[in-house]
Amino acid sequence: MVLRQQISRRQFLAMVAAAATLAGAGFGTACVPPPAASIPLRGRARGPAHLAWAWKFAVDGTPDQIATVLAQNNLGLILKTHTGTEWIKSQDTSPYGISGPLQVATLASYFERYGVPFHTYCVLKGLDPMREAEMCAQVIGSGARSVIVDLEPYDGYWQGTPDAARIFGEEFRRRQPGGTMYLCIEPRPWQVSRVPAAEFAAFSQAIVPMTYWETFSSEENIRRFEESGFPPGPAGITPEFLLDVSRSLFAGYNLPIIPIGQGASTIDAWSRFVGHANALAMPSVTVWRFGVSDAGVWPLLRDAKPAGLSWETSKVLNVGGSARVINTGAGLNVRQSPSTAATLVSCLPDGTVVVLTNGPVDADGYRWWRIEAGPVRGWLAESDGVTPWLQPLY
Repeated sequence: MVLRQQISRRQFLAMVAAAATLAGAGFGTACVPPPAASIPLRGRARGPAHLAWAWKFAVDGTPDQIATVLAQNNLGLILKTHTGTEWIKSQDTSPYGISGPLQVATLASYFERYGVPFHTYCVLKGLDPMREAEMCAQVIGSGARSVIVDLEPYDGYWQGTPDAARIFGEEFRRRQPGGTMYLCIEPRPWQVSRVPAAEFAAFSQAIVPMTYWETFSSEENIRRFEESGFPPGPAGITPEFLLDVSRSLFAGYNLPIIPIGQGASTIDAWSRFVGHANALAMPSVTVWRFGVSDAGVWPLLRDAKPAGLSWETSKVLNVGGSARVINTGAGLNVRQSPSTAATLVSCLPDGTVVVLTNGPVDADGYRWWRIEAGPVRGWLAESDGVTPWLQPLY
């Protein structure tokens, strides 16, 4: 298996320990994908990247196929984890469909080791907001960089109330105070009004509008946009129009806007979409979805460098504050003193929340912080100089 054969013994043992912990907690078993043979392992992905969505491995491609394309084009992944309170495995016939937190952790390690940033999404129903929040928190705790909540007013989607939205947000933030959550929503004004957008925006860190210019291009939509105060103009529903509408509708939330483009479209439309998003200072774009996109989209995005994603927090580490272990893939070593030669105390998996009790101390090429995490006491390195390993919490 790729995760065992091509990483260090320390990293492998840390991942086995994490998997055993999750399995012992009743989180099921993991199915490790085969190696993506055509590309080398690159270690934990660094820096911002445009992202591609994948719905189900059964329809979008196997993990190794997806990893190969995205790694070669310096792109990240947004993978579906669950709908309501059911993991996606109930809908995905692939052996790699997510059946619980252990499979999230397995896939997060797999993609990140090939240099593919691993993000996730889910469809919320609002019928059991406490359990839905728990599942989203488990996804973050298992190594996903973010969870995007898909909020739509249709059968099989959101059926809850504004109170259910608040309950969900409060419970998620209680379980993952520093977890990154984005709100995915339509930029059609008459649909925005049917969901508790403001309630979700209050605990989200970015807005992800569905700017599907092909899907939304109809006489009915043109009429309704006009009635809502957004006349499309002679060109109709274009990428530029939907990006402009998204900015108008969501700018008041004071959050970054990271739009979703329609993968099953022309390269000309995609070039205009990316260019206009950049002109509007949108930090990145995403593609719906991997299995239906024109192959030319990937190199186009590879060459269109993102300005930066909102998961790269501007908060700072401080003594007395809390932080979350991120971006390691196999865990972060805790040592008795701030030195790479010091005795190893423990290894904390991604998602672990720590309290900073002393530091920083610069030694052996790293900046170190003394931490407490339950019974664990010791020193952690802040980063490798490029990729942060400790994320300050909000």
